Amino acid sequence: MKAKNRIACGVVFAFAVGLVAVPAAGAQTTTTTPAGPQQTTGLKIAVINGDRVLAESSIGQTVATESQAAMAEWNTRIQAKQAEIDTLVQQAQTQQLTLTQEALARIQASVEQLNVDLSRLRDDAQRAYNQLGADAQVRINNVLIPAVEQLANQEGYDLILDTRVDGILYFADAIDATDRFLVLVNAGGGSQQ
Repeated sequence: MKAKNRIACGVVFAFAVGLVAVPAAGAQTTTTTPAGPQQTTGLKIAVINGDRVLAESSIGQTVATESQAAMAEWNTRIQAKQAEIDTLVQQAQTQQLTLTQEALARIQASVEQLNVDLSRLRDDAQRAYNQLGADAQVRINNVLIPAVEQLANQEGYDLILDTRVDGILYFADAIDATDRFLVLVNAGGGSQQ
């Protein structure tokens, strides 16, 4: 039995070239063995609504809560920096007639430096957001992948699909045609020369 390392990972190639045709759960399919004779097998297929899993599972809720808190903290820092800039700009506008050119130049230099700081802060927030997403994916996968494998083993599923993506979450070794496909590819059977 094999499970993908990433729940959101899809088998885009197979879908793009139309190699995958999914029969209904328990449907009979006919397969060709490398020797050529045909045999009938019953595949048991399931789908999982990944959006519901993320919204209703404890790991999904925990990760969402932590992510929202972290991003709220970054937003607070960004808003505070923007408020600092706005205050200086307003001060310069209000006191423009009473300030010396030197004082106005200092305020302008401060505003420019604060804008640079704000830009860096936004970049830091974006990097933190990206890292948070990557870490969340690992944490979620550490819970979901074993659960998918357990479901497949307990229920006897050969194929489990996530309704959110065009990806395969689990597949039984019996339906893995990669080796046979590689033989054809390496023999030049798929080339159009």
